[in-house]
Amino acid sequence: MRVKKTGMILGMIISAALLAACGKGSGKTEATADPGILRVGIVNGEDRFASNVAGAPVGIEADIAKLVADGGGYSIQFGMVNDTDALLTGLMNGEYDLAFGRIPQTDPRISTLTSSAVYGKGGLFLVTPKYNYMDCISIMQAGTLGISPLTDPIKDDVEGIDAIVKVAYPSLDQMGKDIASGTILAGLANEREAMGLIGDTLQAQEVLSSPKEEYVAVMPQGSPLKTTVNEAIKQYKLNKIQQTGEGGS
Repeated sequence: MRVKKTGMILGMIISAALLAACGKGSGKTEATADPGILRVGIVNGEDRFASNVAGAPVGIEADIAKLVADGGGYSIQFGMVNDTDALLTGLMNGEYDLAFGRIPQTDPRISTLTSSAVYGKGGLFLVTPKYNYMDCISIMQAGTLGISPLTDPIKDDVEGIDAIVKVAYPSLDQMGKDIASGTILAGLANEREAMGLIGDTLQAQEVLSSPKEEYVAVMPQGSPLKTTVNEAIKQYKLNKIQQTGEGGS
C-alpha cells in the first residue's frame, strides 16, 4: 500500500512538471513573426531620419534598424510608407515587427504598443501661408493660432502662447485649409505634421527656442525585441559621439 501511494505521488509530480513545461513553451512570444527575419516599417520623410535612395531607406532610422538586425542575428526587410497612420496600421496588422516614423512618445496612438528608448528629438513648427515667414509666437499681434492634433501635450511650453487666441483642430487637413484661406493666421504642428502640410500654398518654420519632442520606435505589445532595440539605439548614439563628438540627432 505504501509503495502504491508513493508511486501515485511521483506520478502527480511528473505530470505537474510536464504541464508546467508545456505552459511555458506555449506562452513564449517570438521576437519576429518570421524567425530570423526582421520586418521594419519606416516613414519616408526625405530628411536625415529617413529617405528613399534607389528604393532603399537611408538615414538615422535605417541605421538603427540595421544595428537591431545585427544585434539579433536577423536578416532585414524594409517597408517604406508615406505617413504615420499607414505605419501604425501596418504594425498592428502584423506587417512589421518594428516601426520608425519620428513618432513622439506622447502620441496617444501608441499607448497599446511597446515603445523603445528615445532615439531622436524634433521641435514644433509654425505653418503659415507661403512667404509669410514666422518663427515665434510673440510676433503674432492679432489673429488665431491653430493647434494641431498632436501638439497639445507640449504646446504650453511654447514661449508666448498664453497671450494669443488659440483653437484646437481635431483634423490636420482642416487646419491646413484654414491657414491657406486666411481663416486663421498660422498653425502649430509637430515636425511630422508640418511636413505633411508643406506644399504649394503653405510653408513651415521651426519655432524659435521650441520645446523638443522625443521620438521612439514602436513594436507590438510585449515584444521581446525591446531590449535589442534599446541596445541598438544606445550603440547608435555612442557611434555618433565617436564620429562627430556630438550626442544628439
